[in-house]
Amino acid sequence: MYRPKSRIYIALLVTSLIVISSWFFLSSNQSKDTHRDLKDAISLEQERSQELEEKFKESENIRILKLEEENNLRSDLDDIIEQYDNSRDEIDNLNIDLDEKQFEIDSLKSEIRNLLNVENDFKKAKKKIVALQNISKKYFEQVDSLSAETELLVLENKNLKEENILIKNKNKNLNEELNEKDKRIDLGSTLEVKQITFSKIKYGNKGQEIKTIFRRNIQVLRCKLLIAANKVAKAEKKLVYIQYISPNGTILQSSNTPDGSEFEYKDSTIQVTTYSSFDYKNNEMEIEVDWQRGNILEKGKYKILVFIEGKLVGESSFKLN
Repeated sequence: MYRPKSRIYIALLVTSLIVISSWFFLSSNQSKDTHRDLKDAISLEQERSQELEEKFKESENIRILKLEEENNLRSDLDDIIEQYDNSRDEIDNLNIDLDEKQFEIDSLKSEIRNLLNVENDFKKAKKKIVALQNISKKYFEQVDSLSAETELLVLENKNLKEENILIKNKNKNLNEELNEKDKRIDLGSTLEVKQITFSKIKYGNKGQEIKTIFRRNIQVLRCKLLIAANKVAKAEKKLVYIQYISPNGTILQSSNTPDGSEFEYKDSTIQVTTYSSFDYKNNEMEIEVDWQRGNILEKGKYKILVFIEGKLVGESSFKLN
């Protein structure tokens, strides 16, 4: 039989086991609840984290889209400005006036820059850029049209210049031909003195003409000219100029030398001894020209030059003893 004290110990042991089992049971249930709560909390936190991550991603995407939109707007504006500046240079070269359009474009550019850089209003900036694109398109079309017209005018001007050069060359050739013809005609129309003869004359007591051989007695020198026929020369009244050149090289003149005894020859004024007019009709003809001396003629060889229409047409000489 058991002792009473042993029973007490057994009772205490059983009680302890019951208490410990209960505690383990309660602890196990509480741990399960805690684990469940923790698991729920972690799950909730994960959901919140995922939601925040999605919101962040969405916010970041929106930010990137806005940034891309801003960059696109700036790029569009830069493209328009670059094209506009190039057109301005072209307009300056074309020397045309589009001030009204240029002022409108410049104003829109300033507004768009303010919306992008200061107000950050991309919606309004986008509308303004669309308006600027429409205005610029018309502006560029007008510039292109004017540029095409100018290129056409330049081409036409170039063609005209080339035509003018051709015309000038043709005119030059024609002028050279005409000058050559004029020279030939001028040479062909120059009268030719075929023969020059002289008479030494003095006047008798009754005023009659007497031929003399003594130089002291000579009062008039008579020059007889035989002029050849010329069908090219102009038939008209002409002047013949005669130079008598003394042995010492001076041109003979006297009080009987008529006024106007000079003519222009190769940009020079030529003094002559005498001159006379004759009516030329393209046929061979003979004329006489008299000159009354002043002082007694000196001894020696004399030279005579004959000019018609500013050209030397004959020359000869004679001696006085």
